[in-house]
Amino acid sequence: MESLALLVSVLISIVLFSAPISILLSSRIAQSLTSNLVAKILRRALMAFVSALGSALSLFFIISPLPLLLKIISLAALLANIWSVDREYGGRLMIRFKSIFRKSA
Repeated sequence: MESLALLVSVLISIVLFSAPISILLSSRIAQSLTSNLVAKILRRALMAFVSALGSALSLFFIISPLPLLLKIISLAALLANIWSVDREYGGRLMIRFKSIFRKSA
């Protein structure tokens, strides 16, 4: 039972901390610190790995029969991971959302 509790704690921690880590790795400060091509590739690979792992676990928690609070936290983490990946790799998703909301307003 202790190992199961430890596993669940690790999975929830990954979901909770993947979004802030990926947002930090896609920030302008991190981008300016990694002007070297090798460092930029390593930063992007680390961010892609963290975001993919956090998004997969968040999606798993959203689909699973779990308490509502954990589902809300997982949804927030999933959205933050998607936003950070979009911010890092071009921002086309945000441009699309802005154009949709401008047309409806």
